[in-house]
Amino acid sequence: RGDEVESSRQYQALTDRIPQRPVSVVEGTSYTLVILAALGFAAAVVYAAASELLLQPKEYVCYNAALEHIREDPRVTVRLGTPISAYGTESRNRAARQRIPHRVYTDDRGHEHVQVQFHLRGPSGRATVSADMYKADETGAEWQYAFLYMDTEAPVRQRVFFHRPEAPQ
Repeated sequence: RGDEVESSRQYQALTDRIPQRPVSVVEGTSYTLVILAALGFAAAVVYAAASELLLQPKEYVCYNAALEHIREDPRVTVRLGTPISAYGTESRNRAARQRIPHRVYTDDRGHEHVQVQFHLRGPSGRATVSADMYKADETGAEWQYAFLYMDTEAPVRQRVFFHRPEAPQ
């Protein structure tokens, strides 16, 4: 036991005398850049996760508004019955059904439009809904419809307009 303590002291005495070279400017700068890059990457990951989980994307805002508008219309319950289920795409895959096909574009007047298409199913039939919504004012508080219609597929093929497309001016 005494030999171990003595050899440990000798080793510490040797290592205490080894001079540690100072960090150069280039080396210090490179460490700083690596740390800043890692922090930037971490911030990007946090932003992506927060925007995906906390902020509702435009297409879902338009989907929810169109779905609420359609569920309140008695023409839908007559054709499809109640309850009505809504989903994104025709698929057996649950994740695919939850995605809403959409397209975002800007018109000639500078309004940002969001087009969505989704499916409805009720006990009496099924339908496809198409909607185009835009924010008319600069504050973007209220979404307005360029068009909103439903194409019933069963039992009878029909097109039901809730908001007709605007005539070109």
